[in-house]
Amino acid sequence: MGFFYKLFGKKEQTEDTGGKVNLSPEQFLATSYIKDIVNRYKKEAVLLLPHAAGKPVSSLRSKFGGIPNYNSFDRHPCCDSCQTPLNFVLQLYKSDFPGHYFPSKKNLFQLFRCPNNNCPEAYAEPFLADHKMFVYYFENNEAANKHFEVPLPGTGEFEPPVPDCILKPELIDDYPVYDDFDNVTDDIERIYGEELAESFMEEFSAMQRTKIGGYPSFTQPSFYPVCACGNEKEFFFQLSSEDTEAGVVNPVPDNWSPHHIMIGDLGNIYFYVCKSCGESSIESYWDCY
Repeated sequence: MGFFYKLFGKKEQTEDTGGKVNLSPEQFLATSYIKDIVNRYKKEAVLLLPHAAGKPVSSLRSKFGGIPNYNSFDRHPCCDSCQTPLNFVLQLYKSDFPGHYFPSKKNLFQLFRCPNNNCPEAYAEPFLADHKMFVYYFENNEAANKHFEVPLPGTGEFEPPVPDCILKPELIDDYPVYDDFDNVTDDIERIYGEELAESFMEEFSAMQRTKIGGYPSFTQPSFYPVCACGNEKEFFFQLSSEDTEAGVVNPVPDNWSPHHIMIGDLGNIYFYVCKSCGESSIESYWDCY
């Protein structure tokens, strides 16, 4: 048999062998069986990778925090439920991120968040975040920015404003969380064994950072909402608590990200849209550890 393998090469072991395939993690990940799965599920995503700016960043730049482009507002926006002035979270220009979802004739995406921890509508339904997050799309006006005094919130517990952060975007390949690989992960464990199945998930899984596109990095069971038109909504953006800057060792709660946004216990907010129905169909959902 050894002489036969020398002549013709050893066939990859991908048959159902009850988890007894004897491969190293490197050999396992290099099999055509795994490469086919990876290519089938791979999606491109853009990590925003915010970095503390240390000084104000122009309202004409894509960024986290600071002063937004106010040119399409008549005043600083407030929460629909508690009337608290909203915290500006981030803005993205289509010229910087053409792969992000932008409705027709809109080229500026802005995200605001109610900072009132006691807002009567905040997370009123389990994990639905629409009454906490406010999404705006505009046609960018590059005139001199309007200036608004941000009203002070009343008494209570409020999240601090988001500090200015520049973005250092990075294009990556992204993959689903365990449950969203359908039956693939069960098959891998059955054929290759538990240890190699864990190696697969360590190598190929949804990235836990703020990102455009790719897959939601759910920490709880997956959630994909259905639009009123009957279509499943498409995931297009994720806001994450875990945007740790390079070089930060043993991050404390305020250092998990330069934007200092904490969603539950190191959680995420996921944004979905039905592109057939447009921006009015956008909804958000959150989970945490």
